[in-house]
Amino acid sequence: MEIYLVRHAEALDATEGLADELRYLTRRGRKDAAKLARRLKKHHVRPGRIISSPLVRAVQTAELLAAEIGSDTLVTATVALSPGASAEALMALICQTDTPKSLLLVGHEPQLSHLAALLLGFEHIAPLAKGSCLALSVKPDQADKRAAFNWYAPVGGKLVTSQRKALIRPA
Repeated sequence: MEIYLVRHAEALDATEGLADELRYLTRRGRKDAAKLARRLKKHHVRPGRIISSPLVRAVQTAELLAAEIGSDTLVTATVALSPGASAEALMALICQTDTPKSLLLVGHEPQLSHLAALLLGFEHIAPLAKGSCLALSVKPDQADKRAAFNWYAPVGGKLVTSQRKALIRPA
């Protein structure tokens, strides 16, 4: 199974008058999400399911991706992708998901990089940038390293195919 971990695009900064869960994408964030979607489409990413954090900025990112990719899949949300959720909860979500070939998860840091590290068998990896995507191939039959690195698509940068360059970046 292919798993695509997408960090939500740029959102409004936290302010006293706006609850964190209601923060929405900025104009730049919407442009970055659309750009990422075109890039994913170019690389033939067609997720069988798209699952998002229930926070507005993540749902907006997921919906923009789904619309541009042309996926028939509806975006669903789960608290397992909310800020503060554990990587183990995300692992349980992946294991119980009956996805035919691929799964696209839209969420937050540090949960996404913790999940990637857990899947790849690392102690930790560099955080995913806002509006970026990390592609992994999951091998559920292996206990210590359940996934293999495919590529990393940073916002506004070239596709990174070197695991070392993608996962050991300055924060």
